[in-house]
Amino acid sequence: NSQELTMHLQVLSSDNYAGRKFSTSASLKAQDYIIAQLRKAQVKPFQQNYRHGFTYETLFSTKQGNNIIGIVEGNTYPESFIVLTAHYDHLGTKQRNIYNGADDNASGVAALLSFATELAKVPLQHSVIFLFTDAEEVHLTGAKAFIQQQKTLLPAFKLNINLDMIAGDKFTRRLRYINKGIEKLLTTNKLESLKIVQAPLKLKKGFRAKRSEGRKHVQWYEASDHSVFYHADIPFIYFGVGTHKNYHTPQDTFSNVNLSFFISASRTIFQQLLFIDKHMNNKPD
Repeated sequence: NSQELTMHLQVLSSDNYAGRKFSTSASLKAQDYIIAQLRKAQVKPFQQNYRHGFTYETLFSTKQGNNIIGIVEGNTYPESFIVLTAHYDHLGTKQRNIYNGADDNASGVAALLSFATELAKVPLQHSVIFLFTDAEEVHLTGAKAFIQQQKTLLPAFKLNINLDMIAGDKFTRRLRYINKGIEKLLTTNKLESLKIVQAPLKLKKGFRAKRSEGRKHVQWYEASDHSVFYHADIPFIYFGVGTHKNYHTPQDTFSNVNLSFFISASRTIFQQLLFIDKHMNNKPD
C-alpha cells in the first residue's frame, strides 16, 4: 500500500519525532508509533511484549533502550523464523538542527510496518519476526541485545533481512544488497531464480561510499544490524542504497528522498521475501 508506506515515512521523519535519538523522549514517541501500527495491523507481540528493554552503559551513565518486536506465526513451519530488521533510532538534534533521518532509517521502518500489515493478513510458511532495533547508531547495541536475549532461539533463526536506507536521495537509482549464507537456504537453481525476482527494481550486488565523504573503505558487512546476525552465523541479506550527500546531515528529510524509488524498493524487497519463504530449504540442521 503505497499511501500507507508514504505515511509511515513522512510521520517518522517529521520534526515531531526530533530525530529519534536513542534514550530520549523522541525515541519513546517513535516506539509508541511503531507499537500502535503493529496493534492496528493485528501483529502479535513477540514473547508477550512489544517492548524488549536493554541498557547501554557508559563511563558516566546507564541509558535505557527498547527494541520493538512483533511476530506473525508461519502456517507451515511456525518454529522456524525469518527475522526482518530495521533500526528506528537516528541522531536527534545538534545545534538546533534536526537530523530527521528520513532515509536513515525511517525508510526501513516504514517498509517493515507495511510488510507486517500484509503478512498479518496472509502469513508466510515460516514465522516472521519484525525487529525494530534501537541504538543501531550506538554500536549496534539493540541488535546485540536481541541476540543476547534470544540465545536459545538462535538455531531457529534461518535468515535475517535487514533494511537500512532504502529511499536514498533525489538522484538514487539503484537498490543494492549484500548477503552471506543464502546458499544454505536455497538450491543452486533457486538462487539463480532469485536473481530474476527483481520487479519493479533491478538489484545491484555490492555497495560503495561516495568519495566526497572522505571514506576510503566501508566495511559493509559491519555497517548495520545484519552484522550482529553475521557474527552469530545466521544467513543474512542487507538491502540499502549506500551513502549519499544527505547521509547523517539535516538534509535527510522526507522532501529530499526519492519517493517513487522508495516505493519500488519496498515492493522489490517484499517480492524477494515471498520467494525465499516459498523455496527455502527446510531440512533439519
